[in-house]
This record gives sequence, C-alpha cells and structure tokens, in this order.
Amino acid sequence: MSHAHSDDHYGEPGATHVPVVSDPEHDIDAKSATIWVVAGSVVLFLSLWVMVPIFLRVQDEEHMKKINNWPNEEYENVKEAEQQFLEGANPQKRRIEDVLQKMTVK
Repeated sequence: MSHAHSDDHYGEPGATHVPVVSDPEHDIDAKSATIWVVAGSVVLFLSLWVMVPIFLRVQDEEHMKKINNWPNEEYENVKEAEQQFLEGANPQKRRIEDVLQKMTVK
C-alpha cells in the first residue's frame, strides 16, 4: 500500500507541478467585462439623475434659510427710524399724513 504521488500536490515538500499558463489575451472575459461596464455606467447615470435634483432642492432651501429669510437687523432699525420720522419725529414735527392732506387741499 504505497501512496501514489501525483503531479498536483502543491503543499508537499519536493512535489512538482506543471506551471499554470498565463495567457493575458484570454484572462478577461470580454462579454462579462462589457456587461459590468455598461451596467455600472447605467447605475451611475441613474443615480446622478436622481441625486442632482435632490441636491439642487436642498441647496435652494439652505439659500432661503440662510440668506433670504435671515432677520436683517440693520434693515429693521432703518425702517423703524424712517417710520418714526414720517410719524412726526422730524425737525418740523409734522406727520406725513398731515403734509399730504395739506398738499391735496390746494
């Protein structure tokens, strides 16, 4: 009962095997690679088609929140001062309604 050694015992000391042929022209399956590239491109463009409008919507919302709807203290202060001026806090102590009334009577 002897143990028969074959040529494909890779881990045994002193064992030999026929080297695997490396053929770069046939290592890549062109059909499979083409399917992966096309499918990956389709997935990429579909995800961009979905994500770009979402990104633009979020960008518009942030713009509205941070710029257009931000309280403007300087504007409010000037507006309040102008309202007081028109209501009689001016050098002539006259209200705008009185001045307009006087101008329309003539």
